[in-house]
Amino acid sequence: MAGFRAANRYAKGLMQYALEANQTDLVYAEMNEVVKIVKESDDLRIFLNSPILDAKTKEATLAQIFASFSKTSQTFISLVVRQGRENILTKIAEQFITIYDVINNIVIAEITSAVELDQPAVDKIVAKAKEGLDANAQVKVVNKVDPSLIGGFVLKVGNTQIDSSIKSRLASLKKEFLNNDYIPKY
Repeated sequence: MAGFRAANRYAKGLMQYALEANQTDLVYAEMNEVVKIVKESDDLRIFLNSPILDAKTKEATLAQIFASFSKTSQTFISLVVRQGRENILTKIAEQFITIYDVINNIVIAEITSAVELDQPAVDKIVAKAKEGLDANAQVKVVNKVDPSLIGGFVLKVGNTQIDSSIKSRLASLKKEFLNNDYIPKY
């Protein structure tokens, strides 16, 4: 994963500064916004990765895009561009989010289902997921839809995965049939 170590160092530095300035929640919300904006815009990703454009152009453009951000986040984004690391801006923001989640005991529960789940179903799944977690842990739910699952869901919490999809059940049945040593008597 190219740039992971550098992104982690920048994210730790931003976290340290945000803690000192007592702005962690604000910077956390803004880093979530950075990830969302960059991932939604192919043009912005190409712009950030372009070796042809100079740092001043990139810095001015990002200042306009993120004009509503706090002075802390704007200064940090400007620093990242001046250091020539704008190509890993999203990774830095993601690392900051991860560090924030660890500090605040927030656990990500990724629910992948064949169809969009309604809120009561999500709440039931999250309640089951909370049983194995620390009592003070907060759960942040990420919903994904994957029609290839056919039905059911896959829940990932940390390093634990619960797969109750029809796709996995069919795969295990297929495996059982292939390994069947049944010899018919005629």
